[in-house]
Amino acid sequence: MESNNQLYQIVYDYYATRILFGYYKLGESLPTISKISESFQLSVPTVRTALALLEKDRYIITKAPKAAKVIYKVSQDDYFQYASEYLMARKDGLADIGRVNLWLFGPLLDAGIRQWNENDWNMCWQEIKNYDSDEMSLAMRIYMTALSSLKNDLILNFFWEVNRYTRFPYLCSEREILKEIGRDDVMDKLIEKIDTLSKTQIAEYLTHELGLVYKNENDYLLEKIQTIKPDASLERVMQIPFEWKFYHKRSQIRYSIGAQIILEILNGRYPVGSYLPSLPKMAKLYQVSVITIRRTLIFLADFGVVRSYQGKGTQVCLGQGEVDLSHDNVHIALKYFLESLQFLALTIRSVCRFTFGEISDEAFRELMQTLNRIHEQEMDYKILDIFLTFIIEHCPSAIISHCYHKLAKCLTVGYPFYLQQWKAEDYKQMFIDMILRVTKSLECRDIEGLIEQWGTFLEEQVQYSRTFVEQTKG
Repeated sequence: MESNNQLYQIVYDYYATRILFGYYKLGESLPTISKISESFQLSVPTVRTALALLEKDRYIITKAPKAAKVIYKVSQDDYFQYASEYLMARKDGLADIGRVNLWLFGPLLDAGIRQWNENDWNMCWQEIKNYDSDEMSLAMRIYMTALSSLKNDLILNFFWEVNRYTRFPYLCSEREILKEIGRDDVMDKLIEKIDTLSKTQIAEYLTHELGLVYKNENDYLLEKIQTIKPDASLERVMQIPFEWKFYHKRSQIRYSIGAQIILEILNGRYPVGSYLPSLPKMAKLYQVSVITIRRTLIFLADFGVVRSYQGKGTQVCLGQGEVDLSHDNVHIALKYFLESLQFLALTIRSVCRFTFGEISDEAFRELMQTLNRIHEQEMDYKILDIFLTFIIEHCPSAIISHCYHKLAKCLTVGYPFYLQQWKAEDYKQMFIDMILRVTKSLECRDIEGLIEQWGTFLEEQVQYSRTFVEQTKG
């Protein structure tokens, strides 16, 4: 596992950025380890690892039991140079962040707040607004509190990755920026307004207002850059797109290749009953080592996708083999499968509303034809993959498309479950009915009906899959 895919990298990036961009100056102290642990909701050993890496890279020096002290010197000119180079290389992605906040984080924030009852949320809000440390902005504290209540590591991880990419909350405090641009009353007014809202009204208000906070920070930084580098906005800089990397203890490669092989089996490249190519040929085909292919096939065997025979090779048995829940690989993959379903169920309505406004009638007709084709081939279980692919290809937001692409990969491991349950008529009928409803809505151009159908279908899949996995474990 590469070091940049570990949880401690979140803490490392946060403080390295704040040092480089001038928030922490030479000789100043970072918060205590316990305070950092509390702010990021990470374990003390994880925080210690991050601080050790910061010390190794000569940003800080640690002398227990005192807090770490900054030893890296950066001038104001250096600060703006770093900011200029960083923001100009991510200008396209940063322009997309506002849409991510509205169409992804908005529904997630709402869902997270709804997990609390009114009294508990009011108590939690009192703690958030009275938190005296500026280690984490008000916006981030609200999101962290709300999203944590969903108990979904993928959602939290995506939130952190977006913030790592933008670096806005890392650069300096919201109050400092708002004061400099003459809007230092914004935070006080935001807090006063939230005090008057009910729990059900908060998410919609915050989604809009916190989006403005991010915009103010972006405008502030760009204005500062213009003062020292007037032609910066005219420079042609190679863009660095947003990339979502999961944090976990096992390699993503075997899961990614495993998901790809499952999709290729479903699409007929490796028919059920046939044998996969040899290990060296697959290593060359997927551009990885032989040992990675071997581990991937073990993972697929645990999922009942393939079966290996000494001297004969690896045979495809998707839909025929049993899933072995005793293996850690399967537990991790199932965790991502269930969390991806929940992520999609919470955001699919808003993402569809955003995406469908940009889609032509011809594209909808092609989608309807594809759905009719898989229905005729009795492959209705592929409806979710086809629909997500449609969203990924047509969504105007590159970051939302990237997010949904990653979620679709996580969902692929669910196909062995789908096919295992395909013999149950009620389960099979669920997918058949969904295809018929969707195609009818497409024929009538009932977009709102289509959106609601997908929201309801994914919510049902979350409940069904959770129940099935728990029953299988039992």
